Amino acid sequence: RYVPPPRKSNGKRGEIKFFFITVHEAQPFEWLGLPDCVFYRTLDPVSIRPVKLDIYRTAIPMRSFEHAAAARDLAEAIVVRLELSDGSVGWGETLPREYVTGETLETVPDDIERMFRDVTQSRRMSEANLPETERTITAAECALEIAVADATARSGGESLGGLIRRNVRVSGVLGSVDPARTTRQLRMMRWFGLRDFKLKLGFGDDVDAENLRIVQKRIGKTIQKGKCTLRVDVNGGWTADETPERIAALKPFGVCVVEQPVFGPPEMLIELAQRCELPLTADESFLILEDAQMLLRESRRVWLNIRISKNGGVSPARRIAIAAAEAGVPFVVGCMVGESGILSAAQRVLLANCPLPRFVEGNYGKFLLTDDSTKPSLRFGYAGRLKSLKGPGLGVEVDNNKIARYGTLIKTLHA
Repeated sequence: RYVPPPRKSNGKRGEIKFFFITVHEAQPFEWLGLPDCVFYRTLDPVSIRPVKLDIYRTAIPMRSFEHAAAARDLAEAIVVRLELSDGSVGWGETLPREYVTGETLETVPDDIERMFRDVTQSRRMSEANLPETERTITAAECALEIAVADATARSGGESLGGLIRRNVRVSGVLGSVDPARTTRQLRMMRWFGLRDFKLKLGFGDDVDAENLRIVQKRIGKTIQKGKCTLRVDVNGGWTADETPERIAALKPFGVCVVEQPVFGPPEMLIELAQRCELPLTADESFLILEDAQMLLRESRRVWLNIRISKNGGVSPARRIAIAAAEAGVPFVVGCMVGESGILSAAQRVLLANCPLPRFVEGNYGKFLLTDDSTKPSLRFGYAGRLKSLKGPGLGVEVDNNKIARYGTLIKTLHA
């Protein structure tokens, strides 16, 4: 890895550092059964075993957030605590959305339990032991994968984090049924140095038109100069027939891409993209790598919004990001609304280990939540920049008192 010199280097040159990875015949994550995991650690897979899993349902109050598909004032999640035989503890989180993956806060704990039972009994993930094998369970897989990675890294005294590029900047997300609130949001985000923006549409023609007018008035010139960017997210609020005409009307506003104008499978979005003047971003239209690969065949006509909770965890999200980069397709590393510091830390791990995304959404922390479950509460800094996390595991500590305050213990599972 090339390590550049510090800013005040006094002529000092950069360095080339070499890192060595020991690969055992028995992979460190074989006991979990998660293939191709990004978190390679040199642990003894025989002596270090999972012994206990606690599953919580949490609800942290939010500063209200709304879009065409839903409005929220509570961040409801499933949080898991995994304990290993050496006493190491790891945490995972997922925010299931029925309209995204078909999973709910009620179904995810049962799926996690079945995966955990299968892991501890057969040492491998076997879909044959899971009911309804055709059903997507990527949200459930996300929570368990993150907890395993966190616990395993802590057991080895290592950090999952890495260097986050300085040009990675978080976007501001705008939009409300109250245009006056959109004005206040945009003003505050500009004061905080943000330059990439996503505007939520689908609130009705009059509200959408006023929100677009507000954005155009305040940052239209900077968009034309290339100093700011604007994209829109419809959250499936349009029909396929009206989408091409509506997208054509967005071009004068400097919009660069339109996210998920309609809900539907990958092939529907592919066909729709051929009739639109701007590229589309797929979000709810893809969940697994095979869905993404189908979309990537359309090259730059369809971008991808990769979300850890939606796509099954950090490792599957990383594989999708690599596939997009190899195909030359822009992608977004996004988030679910209301992620706590656990998923925010996981997102920073992903950003340190994947190709450079075109945009980033996430790490909103207490900008969006009234409280958080981790110490520290993670949120982006000035101009949307993110600091690398250097602590053990995910790099954050979960506050047990906050879990007790905002969470309910649903199940305790023993190996």
